[in-house]
Amino acid sequence: MSRSRDDAPPDRGADASLGPCPLVVMAKAPRPGQVKTRLARAIGADAATALARAALEDVWHAAHTLDGLAPVLAVAGDPADLPPLRPAATPLEQGEGDLGQRMARQLDRAIASAGRALMVGSDSPGVPPELLDRARDLLERHDAVLGPVLDGGFWLIGLRRLPPGLLEGLPWSAPDTLRATLERFRQRGLDTAVLNPWFDLDRVEDVARLRVLLRHDVVRAPHTAAALAGLTLADDLDEAPPRARVRHGLSVVIPTLDEARRLPDRLRELLAMEGIGEVIVADGASRDGTADIARAFPGVRCVDAPRGRASQMNAGAAIASGSVLLFLHADVQLPPDAARHIQTALASPRVVGGAFRTHHVPDGGRYRLGPLLRAADLRSRTTRLPYGDQAIFVRTADFQALGGYAEIPLMEDLEFSRRLSARGRLRIVPAEVRVSGRRFEARPIYYTALVNVFPLLYRAGVSPERLARLYRDTR
Repeated sequence: MSRSRDDAPPDRGADASLGPCPLVVMAKAPRPGQVKTRLARAIGADAATALARAALEDVWHAAHTLDGLAPVLAVAGDPADLPPLRPAATPLEQGEGDLGQRMARQLDRAIASAGRALMVGSDSPGVPPELLDRARDLLERHDAVLGPVLDGGFWLIGLRRLPPGLLEGLPWSAPDTLRATLERFRQRGLDTAVLNPWFDLDRVEDVARLRVLLRHDVVRAPHTAAALAGLTLADDLDEAPPRARVRHGLSVVIPTLDEARRLPDRLRELLAMEGIGEVIVADGASRDGTADIARAFPGVRCVDAPRGRASQMNAGAAIASGSVLLFLHADVQLPPDAARHIQTALASPRVVGGAFRTHHVPDGGRYRLGPLLRAADLRSRTTRLPYGDQAIFVRTADFQALGGYAEIPLMEDLEFSRRLSARGRLRIVPAEVRVSGRRFEARPIYYTALVNVFPLLYRAGVSPERLARLYRDTR
Protein backbone atom coordinates (compact mmCIF):
# COMPACT_ATOMS: atom_id res chain seq x y z
CA MET A 1 0.00 0.00 0.00
CA SER A 2 1.41 3.37 -0.95
CA ARG A 3 1.58 6.21 1.57
CA SER A 4 -0.35 9.42 1.17
CA ARG A 5 1.58 12.68 1.34
CA ASP A 6 0.29 13.21 4.90
CA ASP A 7 1.60 9.80 5.93
CA ALA A 8 5.01 10.16 4.31
CA PRO A 9 7.96 10.14 6.70
CA PRO A 10 9.61 13.51 7.21
CA ASP A 11 12.71 14.36 5.22
CA ARG A 12 15.32 14.45 7.99
CA GLY A 13 17.97 15.61 5.59
CA ALA A 14 16.15 18.85 4.93
CA ASP A 15 16.34 19.99 8.57
CA ALA A 16 19.44 22.08 8.08
CA SER A 17 17.69 24.31 5.54
CA LEU A 18 14.62 24.97 7.70
CA GLY A 19 14.18 28.32 9.37
CA PRO A 20 13.08 28.94 12.97
CA CYS A 21 10.55 26.51 14.40
CA PRO A 22 7.12 28.09 14.97
CA LEU A 23 6.01 28.04 18.61
CA VAL A 24 2.26 28.53 18.70
CA VAL A 25 0.95 29.92 21.99
CA MET A 26 -2.73 29.05 22.37
CA ALA A 27 -4.58 31.50 24.61
CA LYS A 28 -8.07 32.50 25.65
CA ALA A 29 -8.62 36.24 25.83
CA PRO A 30 -8.75 36.80 29.62
CA ARG A 31 -12.29 37.81 30.58
CA PRO A 32 -13.91 37.07 33.97
CA GLY A 33 -16.06 33.95 33.90
CA GLN A 34 -14.46 32.64 30.70
CA VAL A 35 -10.94 31.70 31.78
CA LYS A 36 -9.63 29.44 34.54
CA THR A 37 -13.16 28.53 35.60
CA ARG A 38 -12.06 25.55 37.70
CA LEU A 39 -9.48 27.65 39.52
CA ALA A 40 -11.95 30.53 39.85
CA ARG A 41 -14.14 28.41 42.13
CA ALA A 42 -11.30 28.44 44.67
CA ILE A 43 -9.80 31.92 44.29
CA GLY A 44 -12.57 33.96 42.65
CA ALA A 45 -13.21 34.97 39.03
CA ASP A 46 -11.31 38.26 39.23
CA ALA A 47 -8.20 36.67 40.75
CA ALA A 48 -8.32 33.82 38.23
CA THR A 49 -8.60 36.30 35.36
CA ALA A 50 -5.68 38.37 36.66
CA LEU A 51 -3.65 35.18 36.92
CA ALA A 52 -4.53 34.20 33.35
CA ARG A 53 -3.46 37.62 32.06
CA ALA A 54 -0.17 37.48 33.95
CA ALA A 55 0.55 33.93 32.84
CA LEU A 56 0.03 34.86 29.20
CA GLU A 57 2.44 37.79 29.55
CA ASP A 58 5.11 35.54 31.06
CA VAL A 59 4.68 32.70 28.57
CA TRP A 60 4.77 35.10 25.64
CA HIS A 61 7.95 36.73 26.92
CA ALA A 62 9.60 33.36 27.60
CA ALA A 63 8.77 32.20 24.07
CA HIS A 64 11.05 34.95 22.74
CA THR A 65 14.07 34.12 24.90
CA LEU A 66 15.30 31.12 22.89
CA ASP A 67 17.02 31.21 19.53
CA GLY A 68 15.52 29.09 16.79
CA LEU A 69 11.87 29.63 17.78
CA ALA A 70 9.33 31.88 16.05
CA PRO A 71 6.46 32.61 18.49
CA VAL A 72 2.91 32.87 17.14
CA LEU A 73 -0.09 33.88 19.25
CA ALA A 74 -3.44 32.22 18.50
CA VAL A 75 -6.37 33.64 20.47
CA ALA A 76 -9.90 32.49 21.24
CA GLY A 77 -12.18 35.39 22.17
CA ASP A 78 -11.91 39.14 21.78
CA PRO A 79 -8.27 40.27 21.23
CA ALA A 80 -9.24 43.55 22.91
CA ASP A 81 -9.18 41.67 26.23
CA LEU A 82 -5.50 40.74 25.81
CA PRO A 83 -2.96 42.38 28.11
CA PRO A 84 -0.26 44.58 26.54
CA LEU A 85 2.30 42.01 25.42
CA ARG A 86 6.02 42.54 25.10
CA PRO A 87 7.18 41.96 22.44
CA ALA A 88 4.05 43.13 20.67
CA ALA A 89 1.93 40.39 19.10
CA THR A 90 -0.32 40.22 16.06
CA PRO A 91 -2.76 37.51 17.21
CA LEU A 92 -4.34 34.97 14.91
CA GLU A 93 -7.89 33.78 15.50
CA GLN A 94 -8.14 30.18 16.65
CA GLY A 95 -11.41 29.80 14.75
CA GLU A 96 -14.40 27.58 15.42
CA GLY A 97 -14.60 24.04 16.74
CA ASP A 98 -13.48 22.10 19.78
CA LEU A 99 -9.95 22.31 21.17
CA GLY A 100 -8.63 19.57 18.91
CA GLN A 101 -9.96 21.25 15.78
CA ARG A 102 -8.55 24.63 16.78
CA MET A 103 -5.17 23.14 17.62
CA ALA A 104 -5.06 21.22 14.34
CA ARG A 105 -5.89 24.38 12.38
CA GLN A 106 -2.96 26.29 13.90
CA LEU A 107 -0.53 23.39 13.68
CA ASP A 108 -1.43 22.73 10.05
CA ARG A 109 -0.76 26.37 9.19
CA ALA A 110 2.59 26.41 10.99
CA ILE A 111 3.76 23.06 9.55
CA ALA A 112 2.87 24.20 6.05
CA SER A 113 5.08 27.27 6.47
CA ALA A 114 8.04 25.79 8.34
CA GLY A 115 7.96 22.00 8.10
CA ARG A 116 7.31 21.47 11.83
CA ALA A 117 5.73 23.26 14.77
CA LEU A 118 5.59 23.34 18.55
CA MET A 119 2.51 24.42 20.50
CA VAL A 120 2.01 25.37 24.17
CA GLY A 121 -0.82 26.84 26.18
CA SER A 122 -0.65 30.22 27.86
CA ASP A 123 -1.02 28.77 31.36
CA SER A 124 2.46 27.33 32.00
CA PRO A 125 4.42 30.37 33.23
CA GLY A 126 7.93 29.65 34.43
CA VAL A 127 8.47 26.61 32.23
CA PRO A 128 12.25 26.06 32.13
CA PRO A 129 13.77 27.16 28.81
CA GLU A 130 15.69 23.87 28.84
CA LEU A 131 12.43 22.00 28.27
CA LEU A 132 11.50 24.12 25.25
CA ASP A 133 15.02 23.66 23.93
CA ARG A 134 14.72 19.93 24.45
CA ALA A 135 11.36 19.79 22.69
CA ARG A 136 12.77 21.59 19.66
CA ASP A 137 15.76 19.24 19.50
CA LEU A 138 13.57 16.14 19.81
CA LEU A 139 11.35 17.34 17.00
CA GLU A 140 14.33 17.32 14.67
CA ARG A 141 14.60 13.53 15.20
CA HIS A 142 11.01 12.43 15.79
CA ASP A 143 7.62 12.88 14.11
CA ALA A 144 6.05 14.20 17.29
CA VAL A 145 6.83 15.30 20.83
CA LEU A 146 4.56 15.60 23.87
CA GLY A 147 5.15 17.27 27.24
CA PRO A 148 2.98 15.65 29.95
CA VAL A 149 1.29 17.46 32.82
CA LEU A 150 0.57 15.89 36.18
CA ASP A 151 -3.19 15.58 35.73
CA GLY A 152 -2.88 13.30 32.71
CA GLY A 153 -2.88 15.85 29.89
CA PHE A 154 -0.01 17.63 28.14
CA TRP A 155 1.41 21.15 28.20
CA LEU A 156 3.29 20.93 24.87
CA ILE A 157 2.77 19.24 21.54
CA GLY A 158 5.08 19.25 18.55
CA LEU A 159 4.50 17.77 15.09
CA ARG A 160 6.32 17.42 11.81
CA ARG A 161 3.24 16.17 10.01
CA LEU A 162 -0.47 16.23 10.71
CA PRO A 163 -2.36 13.15 9.45
CA PRO A 164 -6.08 13.86 8.84
CA GLY A 165 -8.17 13.65 11.99
CA LEU A 166 -5.16 13.25 14.26
CA LEU A 167 -6.61 15.38 17.07
CA GLU A 168 -10.31 14.69 16.54
CA GLY A 169 -12.40 13.04 19.24
CA LEU A 170 -9.70 12.97 21.92
CA PRO A 171 -10.81 13.28 25.58
CA TRP A 172 -9.68 16.81 26.37
CA SER A 173 -9.15 17.95 29.98
CA ALA A 174 -9.43 14.37 31.22
CA PRO A 175 -7.11 12.12 33.28
CA ASP A 176 -6.43 9.96 30.21
CA THR A 177 -5.77 12.73 27.68
CA LEU A 178 -2.07 11.93 27.38
CA ARG A 179 -2.64 8.18 27.19
CA ALA A 180 -5.27 8.55 24.49
CA THR A 181 -3.10 10.98 22.52
CA LEU A 182 -0.08 8.67 22.63
CA GLU A 183 -2.23 5.78 21.45
CA ARG A 184 -3.66 7.89 18.60
CA PHE A 185 -0.17 8.91 17.51
CA ARG A 186 0.92 5.26 17.58
CA GLN A 187 -2.03 4.25 15.43
CA ARG A 188 -1.13 6.92 12.88
CA GLY A 189 2.48 5.78 12.71
CA LEU A 190 4.02 8.80 14.43
CA ASP A 191 7.36 8.24 16.14
CA THR A 192 6.73 10.17 19.37
CA ALA A 193 9.19 11.44 21.99
CA VAL A 194 7.97 12.32 25.49
CA LEU A 195 9.45 15.10 27.60
CA ASN A 196 9.62 15.04 31.37
CA PRO A 197 6.48 16.54 32.96
CA TRP A 198 5.72 20.15 33.75
CA PHE A 199 2.43 21.70 34.87
CA ASP A 200 -0.17 24.30 34.00
CA LEU A 201 -2.28 26.47 36.29
CA ASP A 202 -5.57 24.61 36.47
CA ARG A 203 -5.82 23.70 40.16
CA VAL A 204 -5.05 25.24 43.53
CA GLU A 205 -2.16 22.77 44.00
CA ASP A 206 -0.68 24.01 40.70
CA VAL A 207 -0.70 27.56 42.06
CA ALA A 208 0.92 26.37 45.30
CA ARG A 209 3.61 24.50 43.34
CA LEU A 210 4.44 27.52 41.20
CA ARG A 211 4.59 29.82 44.22
CA VAL A 212 7.18 27.60 45.89
CA LEU A 213 9.34 27.63 42.74
CA LEU A 214 9.01 31.41 42.46
CA ARG A 215 9.79 31.94 46.14
CA HIS A 216 13.08 30.07 45.80
CA ASP A 217 13.89 31.80 42.48
CA VAL A 218 13.89 28.44 40.69
CA VAL A 219 11.76 29.74 37.81
CA ARG A 220 11.15 33.23 36.41
CA ALA A 221 7.62 34.53 35.87
CA PRO A 222 7.49 38.10 37.20
CA HIS A 223 3.96 38.99 36.09
CA THR A 224 2.55 35.78 37.57
CA ALA A 225 4.52 36.32 40.78
CA ALA A 226 2.94 39.75 41.13
CA ALA A 227 -0.55 38.33 40.53
CA LEU A 228 0.04 35.64 43.15
CA ALA A 229 1.34 38.07 45.77
CA GLY A 230 -2.08 38.88 47.15
CA LEU A 231 -3.46 35.35 47.23
CA THR A 232 -3.70 33.44 50.51
CA LEU A 233 -3.31 29.73 49.88
CA ALA A 234 -1.64 26.87 51.72
CA ASP A 235 1.39 25.48 49.92
CA ASP A 236 -0.10 22.00 49.82
CA LEU A 237 1.59 19.91 47.16
CA ASP A 238 0.16 16.52 48.13
CA GLU A 239 -1.58 14.83 45.25
CA ALA A 240 -2.30 11.45 43.79
CA PRO A 241 0.26 10.25 41.24
CA PRO A 242 -0.70 10.97 37.63
CA ARG A 243 -2.60 8.18 35.95
CA ALA A 244 -0.70 8.50 32.71
CA ARG A 245 3.01 8.23 33.45
CA VAL A 246 5.59 7.34 30.84
CA ARG A 247 8.36 5.23 32.36
CA HIS A 248 11.86 4.49 31.17
CA GLY A 249 14.48 2.23 32.67
CA LEU A 250 16.65 4.76 34.55
CA SER A 251 15.75 6.09 38.01
CA VAL A 252 17.92 8.88 39.45
CA VAL A 253 18.15 9.08 43.25
CA ILE A 254 19.52 12.29 44.81
CA PRO A 255 20.25 12.32 48.57
CA THR A 256 19.97 15.87 49.93
CA LEU A 257 20.66 17.83 53.08
CA ASP A 258 20.26 21.63 52.87
CA GLU A 259 20.86 21.75 49.11
CA ALA A 260 18.32 24.45 48.17
CA ARG A 261 21.00 26.40 46.29
CA ARG A 262 22.18 23.54 44.11
CA LEU A 263 19.18 21.22 43.73
CA PRO A 264 17.18 23.37 41.25
CA ASP A 265 20.01 23.25 38.70
CA ARG A 266 20.22 19.46 38.99
CA LEU A 267 16.48 19.03 38.57
CA ARG A 268 16.29 21.36 35.56
CA GLU A 269 19.16 19.47 33.92
CA LEU A 270 17.54 16.11 34.53
CA LEU A 271 14.15 17.29 33.22
CA ALA A 272 15.79 18.26 29.93
CA MET A 273 17.89 15.10 29.63
CA GLU A 274 17.00 12.22 27.35
CA GLY A 275 16.70 8.76 28.85
CA ILE A 276 15.86 9.77 32.44
CA GLY A 277 12.71 7.95 33.50
CA GLU A 278 12.19 9.37 36.98
CA VAL A 279 13.93 11.54 39.55
CA ILE A 280 13.68 10.85 43.28
CA VAL A 281 14.97 13.22 45.96
CA ALA A 282 15.64 11.55 49.31
CA ASP A 283 15.83 14.35 51.85
CA GLY A 284 17.40 14.06 55.29
CA ALA A 285 15.38 16.73 57.15
CA SER A 286 16.73 19.80 55.36
CA ARG A 287 16.05 23.16 57.02
CA ASP A 288 16.45 25.41 53.97
CA GLY A 289 13.43 24.42 51.87
CA THR A 290 15.17 21.70 49.85
CA ALA A 291 12.26 19.27 50.19
CA ASP A 292 9.72 21.97 49.24
CA ILE A 293 11.67 22.70 46.06
CA ALA A 294 11.87 19.01 45.18
CA ARG A 295 8.13 18.50 45.66
CA ALA A 296 7.34 21.57 43.57
CA PHE A 297 9.16 20.23 40.51
CA PRO A 298 6.69 18.31 38.32
CA GLY A 299 7.56 14.67 37.94
CA VAL A 300 10.06 14.72 40.81
CA ARG A 301 9.26 12.45 43.74
CA CYS A 302 10.47 13.40 47.21
CA VAL A 303 10.80 11.00 50.12
CA ASP A 304 11.74 11.95 53.69
CA ALA A 305 14.45 9.71 55.11
CA PRO A 306 16.59 9.40 58.24
CA ARG A 307 19.64 11.63 57.94
CA GLY A 308 22.66 9.85 56.49
CA ARG A 309 23.56 9.43 52.85
CA ALA A 310 23.25 5.63 52.91
CA SER A 311 19.84 5.70 54.61
CA GLN A 312 18.59 8.35 52.20
CA MET A 313 19.78 6.53 49.07
CA ASN A 314 18.21 3.31 50.29
CA ALA A 315 14.92 5.13 50.91
CA GLY A 316 14.96 6.63 47.42
CA ALA A 317 15.80 3.29 45.81
CA ALA A 318 12.94 1.63 47.70
CA ILE A 319 10.33 3.64 45.76
CA ALA A 320 12.12 3.65 42.39
CA SER A 321 10.49 1.90 39.44
CA GLY A 322 13.41 1.80 36.98
CA SER A 323 15.45 -1.27 36.11
CA VAL A 324 18.64 0.79 36.62
CA LEU A 325 19.45 3.09 39.55
CA LEU A 326 21.76 6.10 39.32
CA PHE A 327 22.84 7.74 42.58
CA LEU A 328 23.65 11.41 42.06
CA HIS A 329 24.94 13.97 44.55
CA ALA A 330 23.31 17.40 44.40
CA ASP A 331 26.65 19.06 43.62
CA VAL A 332 27.45 16.73 40.70
CA GLN A 333 26.39 17.51 37.12
CA LEU A 334 25.85 14.67 34.68
CA PRO A 335 26.96 14.91 31.05
CA PRO A 336 23.99 15.43 28.68
CA ASP A 337 24.39 11.93 27.22
CA ALA A 338 24.72 10.16 30.58
CA ALA A 339 21.87 7.73 29.87
CA ARG A 340 23.52 6.60 26.63
CA HIS A 341 26.81 5.88 28.40
CA ILE A 342 24.99 3.87 31.06
CA GLN A 343 23.04 1.92 28.46
CA THR A 344 26.24 1.12 26.57
CA ALA A 345 28.03 0.02 29.74
CA LEU A 346 25.20 -2.27 30.79
CA ALA A 347 24.80 -3.80 27.33
CA SER A 348 27.12 -6.57 28.52
CA PRO A 349 25.36 -8.92 30.97
CA ARG A 350 28.66 -9.31 32.81
CA VAL A 351 28.58 -5.63 33.82
CA VAL A 352 26.48 -5.06 36.94
CA GLY A 353 27.17 -1.36 37.39
CA GLY A 354 29.68 1.41 37.06
CA ALA A 355 30.34 5.12 37.35
CA PHE A 356 31.78 8.17 35.61
CA ARG A 357 35.10 9.94 35.82
CA THR A 358 35.14 13.18 37.77
CA HIS A 359 36.08 16.70 36.75
CA HIS A 360 36.19 18.97 39.79
CA VAL A 361 35.36 22.59 39.05
CA PRO A 362 35.40 25.78 41.16
CA ASP A 363 32.22 26.27 43.12
CA GLY A 364 30.45 29.37 41.88
CA GLY A 365 33.21 30.93 39.81
CA ARG A 366 36.99 31.30 39.64
CA TYR A 367 39.29 29.82 42.25
CA ARG A 368 42.92 30.84 42.62
CA LEU A 369 44.02 27.25 43.30
CA GLY A 370 41.90 25.88 40.47
CA PRO A 371 44.61 23.60 39.02
CA LEU A 372 44.83 21.84 42.38
CA LEU A 373 41.25 20.65 41.92
CA ARG A 374 42.43 18.38 39.12
CA ALA A 375 44.39 16.40 41.71
CA ALA A 376 41.05 15.34 43.14
CA ASP A 377 40.26 13.67 39.81
CA LEU A 378 43.21 11.28 39.84
CA ARG A 379 41.29 8.81 41.97
CA SER A 380 38.46 8.43 39.43
CA ARG A 381 40.98 7.58 36.71
CA THR A 382 42.93 5.01 38.67
CA THR A 383 40.58 3.37 41.14
CA ARG A 384 38.71 0.16 40.39
CA LEU A 385 36.02 0.89 42.98
CA PRO A 386 34.09 4.15 42.39
CA TYR A 387 33.14 6.75 44.98
CA GLY A 388 29.71 8.32 45.27
CA ASP A 389 30.75 11.58 43.57
CA GLN A 390 31.34 9.53 40.40
CA ALA A 391 27.56 8.98 40.03
CA ILE A 392 27.38 5.24 40.66
CA PHE A 393 24.85 3.30 38.59
CA VAL A 394 23.69 -0.27 39.15
CA ARG A 395 21.05 -2.67 37.95
CA THR A 396 18.12 -2.54 40.38
CA ALA A 397 18.08 -6.32 40.75
CA ASP A 398 21.73 -6.33 41.84
CA PHE A 399 21.17 -3.42 44.23
CA GLN A 400 18.33 -5.31 45.88
CA ALA A 401 20.31 -8.54 46.02
CA LEU A 402 23.03 -6.73 47.98
CA GLY A 403 20.52 -5.20 50.39
CA GLY A 404 21.38 -1.68 49.27
CA TYR A 405 23.97 0.55 50.91
CA ALA A 406 25.39 -0.39 54.28
CA GLU A 407 24.07 2.24 56.69
CA ILE A 408 27.41 3.44 58.03
CA PRO A 409 28.37 7.09 58.60
CA LEU A 410 31.07 7.20 55.91
CA MET A 411 32.60 5.07 53.15
CA GLU A 412 29.19 3.60 52.29
CA ASP A 413 30.00 4.15 48.62
CA LEU A 414 33.32 2.31 48.74
CA GLU A 415 31.78 -0.54 50.74
CA PHE A 416 28.94 -0.82 48.23
CA SER A 417 31.34 -0.78 45.27
CA ARG A 418 33.40 -3.50 46.92
CA ARG A 419 30.38 -5.77 47.42
CA LEU A 420 29.01 -4.98 43.96
CA SER A 421 32.28 -5.87 42.27
CA ALA A 422 31.96 -9.38 43.71
CA ARG A 423 28.78 -9.87 41.62
CA GLY A 424 30.24 -8.81 38.28
CA ARG A 425 32.24 -6.22 36.41
CA LEU A 426 32.16 -2.50 37.15
CA ARG A 427 32.76 -0.16 34.26
CA ILE A 428 34.06 3.40 34.48
CA VAL A 429 32.53 5.02 31.39
CA PRO A 430 34.54 7.39 29.14
CA ALA A 431 32.66 10.51 30.22
CA GLU A 432 33.01 13.02 33.05
CA VAL A 433 30.68 14.36 35.69
CA ARG A 434 31.37 17.91 36.87
CA VAL A 435 31.84 17.94 40.63
CA SER A 436 31.72 21.06 42.78
CA GLY A 437 35.10 21.75 44.37
CA ARG A 438 33.51 23.30 47.45
CA ARG A 439 35.13 20.90 49.92
CA PHE A 440 38.57 21.24 48.35
CA GLU A 441 38.29 25.01 48.19
CA ALA A 442 37.54 25.11 51.90
CA ARG A 443 40.59 23.02 52.92
CA PRO A 444 42.47 22.02 49.75
CA ILE A 445 45.41 20.06 51.11
CA TYR A 446 43.33 18.40 53.82
CA TYR A 447 40.57 17.11 51.54
CA THR A 448 42.90 16.10 48.73
CA ALA A 449 44.71 13.92 51.25
CA LEU A 450 41.49 12.56 52.73
CA VAL A 451 39.94 11.30 49.51
CA ASN A 452 43.14 9.52 48.58
CA VAL A 453 44.10 8.21 52.06
CA PHE A 454 40.67 7.30 53.48
CA PRO A 455 40.23 4.21 51.27
CA LEU A 456 43.58 2.88 52.50
CA LEU A 457 42.62 3.51 56.11
CA TYR A 458 39.24 1.87 55.62
CA ARG A 459 40.81 -1.22 54.07
CA ALA A 460 43.29 -1.27 56.93
CA GLY A 461 40.42 -1.62 59.38
CA VAL A 462 39.82 1.94 60.59
CA SER A 463 36.11 2.16 61.44
CA PRO A 464 33.72 4.34 59.41
CA GLU A 465 32.75 6.09 62.63
CA ARG A 466 36.31 7.18 63.31
CA LEU A 467 36.79 8.29 59.71
CA ALA A 468 33.56 10.29 59.89
CA ARG A 469 34.93 12.25 62.86
CA LEU A 470 37.90 13.29 60.72
CA TYR A 471 35.66 14.28 57.80
CA ARG A 472 33.84 17.59 57.91
CA ASP A 473 31.11 18.37 55.40
CA THR A 474 31.35 21.75 53.67
CA ARG A 475 28.38 23.45 51.98
